[in-house]
Amino acid sequence: MSTPSDGDQGKFVTEAGAFVPSRALAALARLALDEEESRALDAQLRQILTYLQGLRAVDVEGVPEYLSAEQPDSALRDDEVGPMLSLEQAVAGAPAVREGSLLVPKFKD
Repeated sequence: MSTPSDGDQGKFVTEAGAFVPSRALAALARLALDEEESRALDAQLRQILTYLQGLRAVDVEGVPEYLSAEQPDSALRDDEVGPMLSLEQAVAGAPAVREGSLLVPKFKD
């Protein structure tokens, strides 16, 4: 992946190596950018692409794949039935209760 040069002001490079105008990106994101904001976006995209190009150059041969805790092969404990709260204990910290039910403010008409 190559990064845009100064002659490519207002464009960014895609994975396939094609340059796309940053204004087209702004339009896709439904952003209304003035000239100053467009130049700032160009600079940010150039910086991001340069960083990503550096990451692509890192040799990761032999580095094990990262496994996050959210992946399905992580160890989970078995569910265990434990002591239950009484109704009074369950609603003790609620700001408003009526007849054993939690009261919440209206949030939708």
